[in-house]
Amino acid sequence: MTISISSLVSEITPSGTVLLFGAGASLPSGAPSVGQLCEHLAPLINEQPNTYNFADLCALFEFKKSRKELVSKVRERFKGLRPAGGIQNVAEYDWVSIFTTNYDDLVERSFSRKNKEIRVFSSNFDFGESTPPNSTPIFKIHGTIGLDVSDGHRSKLILTDEDNESVEDYREAIYDRMKNDMNSHDVVIIGQSLSDPDLDKIVKRAIKLRQNSASSRKIFLLLYTEDNNRAMLLERKGIRVAFGGIDEFFFELAKQSEEVVPVYQTDDDPVSQSPTLSSITVDVEHQASQISPDFGKMFAGGSPSYSDIKTGYTFPRTIKNKILENLQGDLQYAVVLGASGVGKTTLARQVAYDLLGKGYLAWEHNPDREFLASEWRAVAQKLQSSEKNGVLVLDDAHLYLQEVNNLVNFITDDCSSRLHLILASARNHWKPRVKSPNLFRYGEVFELSILDAHEIGSLLSLVERVPEISKLVDRSFRGFTLQERRRRLVERCNKDFFVCMKNIFANDSFDTIILREFSGINPDYQSVYKFVCALESFGVRVHRQLIVRLLQITAQDIGMVLGNLEGLVDEYPINQRESIFGWGGRHPVISEIVSTHKFNGQEEIFGLLKQVISSISPTYDIEIRTLRQLCSFDGGLSRISDVTQQNELLRMMISVAPRERVPRHRLITNLIRNGHFSDAETEIRIFENDLKADGPVRRHKVRLLTERAVGTVGLMLEDKAAMLNEAFAASTKILNGDQFNRQNLQLHADVCLELYKVSGDYSFIDDVLEAMKYAEKEVGDPDITRAIHRFERRISPINNPDIEMEVIDETE
Repeated sequence: MTISISSLVSEITPSGTVLLFGAGASLPSGAPSVGQLCEHLAPLINEQPNTYNFADLCALFEFKKSRKELVSKVRERFKGLRPAGGIQNVAEYDWVSIFTTNYDDLVERSFSRKNKEIRVFSSNFDFGESTPPNSTPIFKIHGTIGLDVSDGHRSKLILTDEDNESVEDYREAIYDRMKNDMNSHDVVIIGQSLSDPDLDKIVKRAIKLRQNSASSRKIFLLLYTEDNNRAMLLERKGIRVAFGGIDEFFFELAKQSEEVVPVYQTDDDPVSQSPTLSSITVDVEHQASQISPDFGKMFAGGSPSYSDIKTGYTFPRTIKNKILENLQGDLQYAVVLGASGVGKTTLARQVAYDLLGKGYLAWEHNPDREFLASEWRAVAQKLQSSEKNGVLVLDDAHLYLQEVNNLVNFITDDCSSRLHLILASARNHWKPRVKSPNLFRYGEVFELSILDAHEIGSLLSLVERVPEISKLVDRSFRGFTLQERRRRLVERCNKDFFVCMKNIFANDSFDTIILREFSGINPDYQSVYKFVCALESFGVRVHRQLIVRLLQITAQDIGMVLGNLEGLVDEYPINQRESIFGWGGRHPVISEIVSTHKFNGQEEIFGLLKQVISSISPTYDIEIRTLRQLCSFDGGLSRISDVTQQNELLRMMISVAPRERVPRHRLITNLIRNGHFSDAETEIRIFENDLKADGPVRRHKVRLLTERAVGTVGLMLEDKAAMLNEAFAASTKILNGDQFNRQNLQLHADVCLELYKVSGDYSFIDDVLEAMKYAEKEVGDPDITRAIHRFERRISPINNPDIEMEVIDETE
């Protein structure tokens, strides 16, 4: 039995609903129907409108005329179109996502009128672009009227059957996103009539997706044309059907919506005044005072929260006071580096909490969300004008270092000195990446490693002082005096922070503890745990839907899985609007141990990575970041020693997200290093055609010239010199564009060294050293100093001239 529009609206909440628009959503605004488009096109090629279906008619038109003319004539019927009636109100609500089969841009225009953020997808080249927080994603299933390949765009209007086939990858990615959204949200499909073949396909696809996901969420179908017989058939499949138009739908929605009373911010915190930043930023004062401490979670390996620090569950590091004093003085940026498990996050949060007590506003960025340099620039400007000080903690800063560089440069340009940054990163992730020179001009690097004697004493004092901690101390540790405990910690742990902690509370070796714990997990859930650990050890931000897809877990079983892995896998919100929840192990050190023992063969790791890439849904930002992280210097790809297998995985990534630059950079690098120069040249040419040349690709072109000159057998000396001189001219031009970029410096050094070997002209060496020492003096980056020493060793007659320069992450 069909339901009324009033009943339909009463059963949904816009923030928990997906909209799917068919032709019925656009007709009230004057958009042409398929029949009208046929009537418009057919006479232009001397055909009758009813002779062919729309796809065949378009194919015939393209054959007789041209693609460009076909698109032009279709666009004529959409000229002057503007939102009218109910569709104007679509932007009044925070829909989870919007899918549409329509060519028009009425939905986009409606959002633009309300100054609401949107993110439009019309081809797989849109996967990978930045998505603003709180924006509504709009998926154009059949393309969008303003973009087509005939204009030079990557997006295509889907007019013919051939068009349909050419966008199959994009379409499948969209349907995969629809399936994920349907797992957790209701769906409202708005169309004209079930006799519409496109709408019929969409409804059948929606039913199939729900069946495959075993979701209990509802599907509603709103039809303008009444058809009780078809409605009865659909209701038997679980579809709730109502008859009416989009105007009535939004009228009823407005009538039933509760009146929203605006909340005005009287807080002088510039972050709380920003709807964008407030949703992705931790307020240190709020967490410290309002969130309960959780020592159990911290003891299991999690980083302490600000409430844990306030309660006294942590001990101070010796270097903390120096960072604190410097940040209150002339220092604007503090970079905390160290190995995983050494206490970087804890130290950064301790400093921020102490600054909070000294009158600073304090925040921490959520590393699972995009870092928005322009938004933080506005915060820095507000702090400057109000003469307030603020501190921002950036944990895992290497994940979004390019945007951090942008912010640091913005702050320097604006002469803003009130916003201080504390960056924490593992040294192996930090070192290969390019940093802004301003980060070193106005900042300092602090390295954490082993515990000193004072810190060990503080740790033991903490154990004695806090009841929640002392009761967990292992029996083998309890009988010793304080002096003997200290001596045993130094002896057994070599003062490593994380291992120190574990040896206080257990007597076995760390690996044994973790593996024994793994064996105690219910066998049905061990695979979930080892997958989470493996992906974390590969540098991936693991989330629920990725694991669900990898292991084919049904929606009903998620709670049971998390219940059986309580204390081992923690679920936390990343984007509640899109129902994205992160799954994290207790600590990277633990994840690495589990991963190493459970995925210890090359074929196992290759198989896992292949499975992950095949399961990627590129419509989600977090999964695009997964591709980047797998490609990172220490990411999952580096675990594969076979370059051929690496390249296969990279090609899979490029197919999934062709706009994403990082996998392309990696593939070109591999091809050049392994002497596949023609293949590398082809990839560079395709990259420039698809995305235009960027910094890494310009360097790749120089690297290709250099390696060809050096690696090609049978070249005459003058030919080799000519190729190297061409490379020298190109590397000089690149270096002049950015004299402080370590990647540019290394490239120039490599080219000059090869020219020196061929010509014996020492002026090339002088040229490199002059450039490097100038950059060292101006920037103060210690890695440039190390690069100089390494280059001097390469040219020294008492050292091996084949010593390679440091590998630098060749991405931007």
